[in-house]
Amino acid sequence: MRGRVRRLCAVGTAILVALVSTGCTALLPPAEGSNAVLTAWAISAGGEEELLPPAAEAFERRTGKPIQVQFFQNDPYKNKLWVSMGSGNPPDAIFGWGGGPLKTFVDAGKIVDLAPQMRADPQWRQRFLPSVMGPVDQDGHTYGVPIGSIQPVVLFYNKDVFESVGLQPPRTWQQLTAAVPRLQQAGYIPISLGGADAWTYLMWEEALVDRVAGPEAFQAVLDGKPGAWQNPDIVRANRMLQDLVQQGAFGDSFTSTSAELNQQTALVTSGRAAMTLHLGSAYPTMLENAPDFVRNGRLGWLPFPAVEGGRGDPANLFGNPATFMSATTGPRQDEAVDFLRHEVSSPEYSEGTIARGEVPPVVGIEDRLRTAENSDWLLFVYDLAKNAPHFQQSWDQALPPGPAQNLLTNLQKLFLEQITAQEFSSEMEESPR
Repeated sequence: MRGRVRRLCAVGTAILVALVSTGCTALLPPAEGSNAVLTAWAISAGGEEELLPPAAEAFERRTGKPIQVQFFQNDPYKNKLWVSMGSGNPPDAIFGWGGGPLKTFVDAGKIVDLAPQMRADPQWRQRFLPSVMGPVDQDGHTYGVPIGSIQPVVLFYNKDVFESVGLQPPRTWQQLTAAVPRLQQAGYIPISLGGADAWTYLMWEEALVDRVAGPEAFQAVLDGKPGAWQNPDIVRANRMLQDLVQQGAFGDSFTSTSAELNQQTALVTSGRAAMTLHLGSAYPTMLENAPDFVRNGRLGWLPFPAVEGGRGDPANLFGNPATFMSATTGPRQDEAVDFLRHEVSSPEYSEGTIARGEVPPVVGIEDRLRTAENSDWLLFVYDLAKNAPHFQQSWDQALPPGPAQNLLTNLQKLFLEQITAQEFSSEMEESPR
């Protein structure tokens, strides 16, 4: 999963109304896949385009039933999916990120609960790392299985830069902030940030809030508790972020630097910046764009630094636990669940993920990862996910589309110092939920 293959964006109000209102669904066109063929939809920018077709072939060989896998670009996929769900004739299996958008489908009765089948076949559920299942676990039910790789937010750094300045990579917030003036004096951008893409601010927000306030703070937001955004620890975390901006930690041009054009990571691999905070998907991007730098061991990585006196466990993660596939309710839901159980959750599918240089969220693969290329990176990611007490899904995925977009807008204002930390909390508290 790379670039923008990480978010479910806001969609039109009319589509949302069509999904939950029986009075207007007839106005929407029927979706593809209304015949006897089992259909599965996914996006075309990730590993699923490589891994799902062989899984479909295996399903046909095993069952003798036809299945069609269709791929779409990221944003068209999301719009097409919402329309098909509203039409009452969606595909039988759908790609997604879990969280708030999935809950909308669940509340409308559109998604199959896999928990009964998993109780009948405990090994199915036990195959997956517990820390990654949060985005599809809702109120004791399970509405999907992982099909993508583990993508935590990680602090990447240039070892040459740190060695030239005589610094150790920061493991605490105090060490991070203390390194900023040293790196500036040596002529480096301390931290590259792709501020041209608003979601890059979110990685800092969710990481620091977790370290300062613990995961309970954002859970209160998800639960709709009054005053959740006004939590003093959230305000404190955002003051710390603005302090970092005021220090000049991100340089003078972070608002015009793009993560999606790989400019954020290029600053690190070229030696112009010392560090960057990014999803794990940045690793294969840097390996592709700066292979000698990565293969020669000059790229380092760390979990997000611990915050002294913070409530959050330093082993907590945030980012994308995985992408998922769910079965939709309808005449072919049993076949769709069968496909998820036997092909999508198979060892062969996981092996395909490893062969791509990514980490599947399944148990017991340490020995296999040790023999894979780039095993040091793969084992680092796997150990993080395996040992995480809590793996927070990216907030813009966990929230419904409207509040998620409002969050990104206010974060941009926060980093540009157009609003204070207290004003950020007030704006979020007053926004529709």
